[in-house]
Amino acid sequence: MTDVLTGKEDVQRILAYAESVAKESRKALTAEFNEKHKGIPYNKTAKLLQDSLVAWFRRRDKNLKITPEATSSDKLGQVRTVFAGESKSVRFKVRADAMFTLSGASDESPSYLKQMNVSIDKA
Repeated sequence: MTDVLTGKEDVQRILAYAESVAKESRKALTAEFNEKHKGIPYNKTAKLLQDSLVAWFRRRDKNLKITPEATSSDKLGQVRTVFAGESKSVRFKVRADAMFTLSGASDESPSYLKQMNVSIDKA
């Protein structure tokens, strides 16, 4: 017979699953950006990153819902997007940090994804 998970164990299981999906999304989105979005203007990267991550999660697992909350770019070439995530009754934050190489010094310079990290935090 299988044991019923306690509430705390179930939350940990869901968060661990969300973390593994986040790592998978990082790999998939890095490949997508390097294939489809090379040289896009830097000022369009934050919105594209946000839309791509929401769409990827939706395709990957309909039970993991993420909703955009905030986007920031403190430094030229660095973008952070934050999402509210939920699965069953477990809430969490998804953070995507991306670094882009720019071939100019302006906001509209062509950009290329250099590095991306997607992580899960307890809400």
